[in-house]
Amino acid sequence: MEQIKVYIETTAESNIPRSGSSGAAGWDLIAAQDCIILPGQTKLIGTGIKTAIPAGYEIQIRPRSGLSLRTSLRIPNSPGTIDSDYRDEIKVIAQNIFKITDLPNLILFNSEIVEQLKKYQRIDGWTYFKKNNPNVDLTDVDFVKLKKQLKKISVYLDQAGYPFGTVKIKKDERFAQMVVAKYCLPQFKTVQDITLIGTDRGGGFGSTGNI
Repeated sequence: MEQIKVYIETTAESNIPRSGSSGAAGWDLIAAQDCIILPGQTKLIGTGIKTAIPAGYEIQIRPRSGLSLRTSLRIPNSPGTIDSDYRDEIKVIAQNIFKITDLPNLILFNSEIVEQLKKYQRIDGWTYFKKNNPNVDLTDVDFVKLKKQLKKISVYLDQAGYPFGTVKIKKDERFAQMVVAKYCLPQFKTVQDITLIGTDRGGGFGSTGNI
């Protein structure tokens, strides 16, 4: 198996990527600090590392399958690309795809959630909005229109005051993975008729009969 040198500058030894097994292609990335991602939010999670890799290689950022299965955390630009000439801290775009309004539908397929919610405090959406937007002019006509709609929404808060569906990433937790991959440098050349190059299979998006 080919090996290349990946130089790392880190704020702590615990931030260095870890391999789950000898045959693993992906190396787990470690959160450099706690990160709270509310339902619908997108945030950057810092890894505390900077890298230098040879030209002709890239670092691909991908989600961890277990975390994607257990939570609503997603990496929307997966695979993200870290170029060989990038020298700043690697930060991962993380998105919490859970929506507070999804809760009733979620309960339909997982009745155990009802038991979990007994440990949460229930408030309406308007109360939650006011609590988290203290500087907003609530007499504004647009907010007055939204008031009735928000009052119909139930928000369940945990003991720390975060709504159900919040993703909490702890410092030193493995939350994503990186793969070091080789790529080719393209040489673009314009032609008059691209169908004359190689074989033209004709169309896409199910054109071969496979949907």
